[in-house]
Amino acid sequence: MQRWVVLGIGGVIALAFAAVLATTGVRALERADVPACTGAARLDLPCHVRRYDVLARTQGPRVALAELKAARDGDGYVRTACHQLAHVVGRAAGEQRALADAFADGPADGGSLCSGGYFHGVVESAMARLGADPIRDRAREVCAPLRDTAPRAPLHYYCAHGTGHGFMALYASDVHAALAGCDLLEPWEAGHCAGGVFMENLTAVHNPQRPSRFVRPDDPLYPCAEVAARYRTECYDKQTSYAMYLADDDVTTVFAECVALPDTPGADRTACVRGLGGKIAILANKFVTGRDAVAVATRSMCLLGPDAATRTDCVIGSVTAHVRDHSGVAEAEALCAALRADPGPLAAVCDVAVRDAVATWGLLAAQPVQPAHPH
Repeated sequence: MQRWVVLGIGGVIALAFAAVLATTGVRALERADVPACTGAARLDLPCHVRRYDVLARTQGPRVALAELKAARDGDGYVRTACHQLAHVVGRAAGEQRALADAFADGPADGGSLCSGGYFHGVVESAMARLGADPIRDRAREVCAPLRDTAPRAPLHYYCAHGTGHGFMALYASDVHAALAGCDLLEPWEAGHCAGGVFMENLTAVHNPQRPSRFVRPDDPLYPCAEVAARYRTECYDKQTSYAMYLADDDVTTVFAECVALPDTPGADRTACVRGLGGKIAILANKFVTGRDAVAVATRSMCLLGPDAATRTDCVIGSVTAHVRDHSGVAEAEALCAALRADPGPLAAVCDVAVRDAVATWGLLAAQPVQPAHPH
């Protein structure tokens, strides 16, 4: 039975997923070639990968994404792999269209479907077309259409994050080489590029073509302590997924691992606990149905933090993940409501965290996203 590493709100990814992508061939296909993935095949990951790749290539990304949304809403297995299945659709679209055109063909909700996986896949394809050597001189061109038309808005964020995935693919899952690629971008993009690097570091664990060299079962939070301080927050935000995986989703174990970090000016401990808070929100979304029930489950896990500071940072991390990755202001506010049942300051902390997250990521939640078009 597959274990899952939690990576994005509304979806998780099997460590075997990269191997599936590496062995799933692509060819010219007709409608009859679209696998149904029903019956026993409903739990067959390669079948779903092929299904959404074929749909995207033969009927277009909007059809593929509409079918993915319908399947996600009714099928728990598809929901767990939704983010990476959206990557599949994005890669196919990015191979057939210019980046701005492929972004314009994206989901109508502007990216909250499967945490923006479609846009990440588009960027991966755009960067693959450029190649490892030319990208060094042309890295800032990748997100230029979004930087010009929607700076720091949702599509720009998804593009910047996607560049991290793209650099990892180009540089054979070498985290340090990929981060050097991120350094070629302007600072805001570079930070979110790093998030894509660290996410891809986990998805590449079992990729037979370019397995990750930067995970250590005996050091779950590696390589965060050795990367540049400006990238540590993004590292811990993603690496807590691997720590949870190794701990069989025992949040108390990962709380302890975070608390054991030095409380340095780089704020490693805070970044780690907030990253864990995001994973807790994801776990609740994965296993619990209903907004209020998800909020109660998230609250219960954050309250397992060993002290007031960790519980505070857990709540902040949960709120940030909801708003940033899932346009989930209502979900974040439900968490605040659940916390009002407890004495102490956590409900107020949650309210402030929601306001801060909306101020930072509000376009993701509050405004319809207009697709970027070529100049």
